[in-house]
Amino acid sequence: MDKQDRRALLKAFPVDIKGLYEKADEPLPHSAKRWWWCWGGIVGLQFAFLAITGLLLAMYYRADPGTAYDSVAFITEHARYGQFIRSVHGWSASFMVIFVFLHMLRAFVTGSFREYRWGAWMGGVLLLTVTFGFGFTGYALIFDQRSYWGMIITSNLIATIPLIGNLLRNLFLAGPEINTATLSRIYALHVQILPALLIMFVVVHLFFVRLMGMYLPGNQKDREEEKVLTDREGVYHFYPDHLASEFAVFLYLVLVICLLALALPATMGTPSDPLYTPEHIKPEWYFLPYYYLLKIVPGIVGIALMAISAVALFFWPILDHYLFQKIDKLFKGRIEVSLILGLTVVIVYLVWAFAET
Repeated sequence: MDKQDRRALLKAFPVDIKGLYEKADEPLPHSAKRWWWCWGGIVGLQFAFLAITGLLLAMYYRADPGTAYDSVAFITEHARYGQFIRSVHGWSASFMVIFVFLHMLRAFVTGSFREYRWGAWMGGVLLLTVTFGFGFTGYALIFDQRSYWGMIITSNLIATIPLIGNLLRNLFLAGPEINTATLSRIYALHVQILPALLIMFVVVHLFFVRLMGMYLPGNQKDREEEKVLTDREGVYHFYPDHLASEFAVFLYLVLVICLLALALPATMGTPSDPLYTPEHIKPEWYFLPYYYLLKIVPGIVGIALMAISAVALFFWPILDHYLFQKIDKLFKGRIEVSLILGLTVVIVYLVWAFAET
């Protein structure tokens, strides 16, 4: 294709390539070269990977109580590469939760939510909530004993919410109890509503990140060193430099996921039975702290504690700005109350989750 043909093609598709490049090429601090700054991008790549494997599974899945379990069994036991694809999808879901956690943990430890970068943090919390929603609706679609009784427990918890509990439960189950339309409702959540919410919250998150700029962790000395490094080597570019690093880390992650899918493949549980309540049934590992909290503190009190913790996480930057940093000043800046308290909660959460798996 000669130069004249290329110009004609560009006129046929009037896209400002240079403008798109400038928007994508966000200047980053050189500290972002470290691999743990790739976790945010990996979450997006992981979602795309889940969407591809999910589309393959959707070709066989039937969202109906009479056929859901059998369709998953056919995928697992008879469809060509079905068990491998389902295993990859399941392991990818767990790793997406892990990397959302890691991304938020890195932002928390480096104090990226400070200096009025509250919108980016709040958008990240919403993304974490949607990711949990993907996890729950994903294993609910299998419609085995764990799925069925997980939906029962979840719907009962929703019903305890004052004033609107019954309404929300009916919206969740497509009625007052599990019926023939329930799985269709959950399937719509999993493949339509939650992906749309995820994309919307990603846009919100990236908007605030670009609006406020990337946070440079460290003290004044670190900022001066960053300025000297930028003057000497130039700006560290998002595209293609940082994007290439994210793809490299993601490819290693895909290799790990595939190896886990081969070593620990997905299996079929017991078919759902409304007449038999299992003695020991547990949700996915990332729900276990909430599960045991509700066993220790049942009823509306447990729900209230979960709601308070969610609200505190969402408004953490504001709490840090107006409360914890003032407490720090009482100790003349020798401790970081916000950091210590937050890390303690995260460590307890993760230890509790993995200890009970």
